[in-house]
Amino acid sequence: MVISSSIRLKLFILLLAMGSIPYIIIIMLSTLNTISTLEESATKNGLLRGAIVSENLTKHFEKNAHSLQTLALNPFIEECLETPPSERESKLDEVKKLLEYTNSTFRDSGTTALTDSAGDQLLRTDSGKLVNLSKRAHFQEAMKGYNYVSDTLISMSTGKGIVVFAVPVKDSITGKPIGMLQRNFSVFSFQEFVETLHEDDSFIIVMDRNGRSVANSSGTINLGEEFSGEGRYKNLFQQIYKFSGTLRTDVEGEDCLVCYTRNSLSDWLVVTIQPYKSILNQVYSQIFRYIVIGMLMLFLVSLVSYSLAVRATRPIIEMTLAAEKIVNGKGTFTEINISSDDELGQMVKAFNRITSARDAYRLESELDRLTGLFNKSATEEFCKIKLKKYQENPFDHMLMAMFLIDLDHFKEANDTYGHQFGDQVLIEFSRQLRGNFRATDCVGRFGGDEFVVIVDNLKDSEMVVVFAREILRIARELTVEGQHAGVTASVGISIAPHDGVEYDAIFKSADIALYHVKLNGRNGFHYGSLIDEEDNDGLL
Repeated sequence: MVISSSIRLKLFILLLAMGSIPYIIIIMLSTLNTISTLEESATKNGLLRGAIVSENLTKHFEKNAHSLQTLALNPFIEECLETPPSERESKLDEVKKLLEYTNSTFRDSGTTALTDSAGDQLLRTDSGKLVNLSKRAHFQEAMKGYNYVSDTLISMSTGKGIVVFAVPVKDSITGKPIGMLQRNFSVFSFQEFVETLHEDDSFIIVMDRNGRSVANSSGTINLGEEFSGEGRYKNLFQQIYKFSGTLRTDVEGEDCLVCYTRNSLSDWLVVTIQPYKSILNQVYSQIFRYIVIGMLMLFLVSLVSYSLAVRATRPIIEMTLAAEKIVNGKGTFTEINISSDDELGQMVKAFNRITSARDAYRLESELDRLTGLFNKSATEEFCKIKLKKYQENPFDHMLMAMFLIDLDHFKEANDTYGHQFGDQVLIEFSRQLRGNFRATDCVGRFGGDEFVVIVDNLKDSEMVVVFAREILRIARELTVEGQHAGVTASVGISIAPHDGVEYDAIFKSADIALYHVKLNGRNGFHYGSLIDEEDNDGLL
């Protein structure tokens, strides 16, 4: 009877398992579907709220741009800036009335100010101290002729945290900037609107180009912390490479779903953060309901399984009794042994090891071991992805540039000071090169002393020249452990869409430009037909 009972138990367990499999499958599929649905809902909600905040920022900046640009065209402003300082006093009163009238139309606590071409403030609509702004980024950009939204900064006049919108005042004849108009906003001016979109299980933050918080829907803005140099969400900021998207990452020690979008006018990030536990709590609630229903179903399955097991094992028990009689003297009995091993645990462990090894090999295959930059294959793939995205979503006012870089005289430095010194030259040049570009830009090494940089979302060709000159400067001033590296750089540049929108086309254009630089003495840059011929050569 022990044997027969064992058979019955095994059959019962088998039938119970077979009856439970559909239930388990339903639970798993329901859980996965719930997680997927909730993640999709959270993602749509996060992107929508981010888009609403970004649109509000855009309207705010466009309103200021329109008013300040209109004010900049006023002849009294131009005349005041072009009048010698000793004769300017009588004109300042009239200009001040214009500034105050314009400022009153905004219905906020912002300050409007006028600055001359030397960076000296001439007028302010508040009682703040007049200061020199020549070293401020927004003044420098305005003097280049650009409208500019600053990052968060401390006002030299009031000592308070502000954001500045600046527009150039241009000479009506030459079109050259002769001064700047600006409006200052408290960093808290964006806070009120963001807080209206706050939800209990998620929050919104707005970060400037340096990753410092401009607004936080949870109301936790600590300016002292933000202006200390390392913003509260600096690590999160450094993980964001695209114009918009989602990622799952650790935020302040908590697993979170992050949705982000980049404001096109200010290049600020609007980020929605939802702790993943809030999604899982909803999943657990659903699973609990499934389990309660499933337990009732499982109880019924158990009753049916036991009934079937009893009925199925009854003839087996009878055969067992007959076999025992044979053993007792009326026949022979041959025992049949069936054994099985459960290898599921071993399979899971083996899969985990394979997956871990695959990830490690993949990471190793994408990065250059010496410099930590992308290697040639990863850089090419990165560029092709950007070009594909550019073809699918073209922007007439945006450019993409490829910089092919060769270090001049690297072999001489390597031979003179040894391979270890040469390796350090490559490492230091890579570090500085990476540090002078955005997180969204691709910086790679093709091998030896050959490097490539891919930059997109450029508003105009002037930025291409700025980047090229910065690359040349890094190479010329490169030092390793106090020793001047003795290298320069030759840079070939191609620009999409002017040199094509296919990888082979822009690479060939950049390669030809690089060859031109080397033929003309190195230590310079050259690019295609985007810029006038007289400006088309940066050879030094």
